[in-house]
Amino acid sequence: MVGKETTPPELQQGTAELAGGSETDREIRIEPRTLKGFNDYLPEAAARREWIMAELRRTFSSWGYVPLETPALEYADVLLGRYGAEAEKLIYRFNDMGGRDVALRYDQTVPFARVIAQYRDLPRPFRRYQFQRVWRGENTGRGREREFTQCDVDTAGAPGVVADAETICVAAEGFRAIGFNRVKVLVNDRTLFDGLGLTKGDVIAIDKLAKIGEDGVVRELASHGRTEASARDILHRLQASPAPARLHDVLSAARDLGIADDDLVYDPTLARGLEYYTSTILEVVSPDYTAGSLGGGGRYDRLIGRFTGRDIPAVGFSFGLERVTDALASLARLDHVRAVPDVVVIAFGSANLGWAGKVASDARGAGLMVSVSTEPDRPMGKQLETASRLGAGHAIVVGEDEASSKTATLRNLSTRAQSTASVPDVIASVKRNILHPGTTGQG
Repeated sequence: MVGKETTPPELQQGTAELAGGSETDREIRIEPRTLKGFNDYLPEAAARREWIMAELRRTFSSWGYVPLETPALEYADVLLGRYGAEAEKLIYRFNDMGGRDVALRYDQTVPFARVIAQYRDLPRPFRRYQFQRVWRGENTGRGREREFTQCDVDTAGAPGVVADAETICVAAEGFRAIGFNRVKVLVNDRTLFDGLGLTKGDVIAIDKLAKIGEDGVVRELASHGRTEASARDILHRLQASPAPARLHDVLSAARDLGIADDDLVYDPTLARGLEYYTSTILEVVSPDYTAGSLGGGGRYDRLIGRFTGRDIPAVGFSFGLERVTDALASLARLDHVRAVPDVVVIAFGSANLGWAGKVASDARGAGLMVSVSTEPDRPMGKQLETASRLGAGHAIVVGEDEASSKTATLRNLSTRAQSTASVPDVIASVKRNILHPGTTGQG
């Protein structure tokens, strides 16, 4: 879980008492706290995030995407003018120590566009994935923070429908890889709005349909100079619009690449508020999670041209890690991910530390997460208590008898049952318990 703002008992007294010194030497105690929308991720939460990213990385790599990282800070003019006025109000912008006008990364799409423009010898099409934090000064809520991690896949230099279709398939496969049994990929084409003569303000209003409903969208459309009847007619005409021809080709190609037809949903009101999208847009939702979309993306063929003077086609998708983690946790799909050692190796006395270290090394070589007790000369009961507090289910105990016979004793920390066997057998028993708790004959 995310770390809470708590003060450890040892810090509840003033630092002057801890540090000593005269009244004038005393330091002012600083309350340990985090900014709203900025979080610590304690071990279990961090382990879940790492597991999700590992599964997504495996998926993206299998489709031929390669890793990329970009700086947290960009020159402000690199980011500004790309997202739209409403979005740019949320950018963290300031002058650095050198007086440069800089801004924190708002997303990873614009920095990716800058990379494509800056490094012109990259292969085309260039497929990349990127897992990094971004910052937005917006109101916080469930699955919405001011600092959060995006997991992106993008392709630059591919203008055809196959790249769009591949992005749709990668998105769907990625969500299934991390535990979503039911996903729906909502798709649309932004050119649909151009055909109806909708302005940027109209598109922003339509993008709020799920939040404010039809009546709310009609009121916003009417506020742009229409009558309410005209606004409602526009919304209804949009809702009844057939998919543009290019989108038909995209969906056909996505089916050819393997996506299930039931996973695709054409939604003519899907808008995606950012201004840089030019054609295909998509969002992923799950019937099992009702707090909002799980990620989104689309084609942005003119964004890179802001840097190069000529358009370079590009398309991509972004997984919001915090929202995805929240959704999976609410569905109990992350219960198998725990930030605890598989086993704790305990030496009963420093003289046996050498054999304990060998046992621990063999266990790590077998793929186990192994902690070694750091105080071998403490009473065995105390060492076992420490192992239990670490969350391990088992301890491997090495005393004088085990060291001399080159064996080890496996102890179940819950039932206290234990038995002595060869090191390979003990390690195998631990691994069986991880996969099938309670089935081993070793306790």
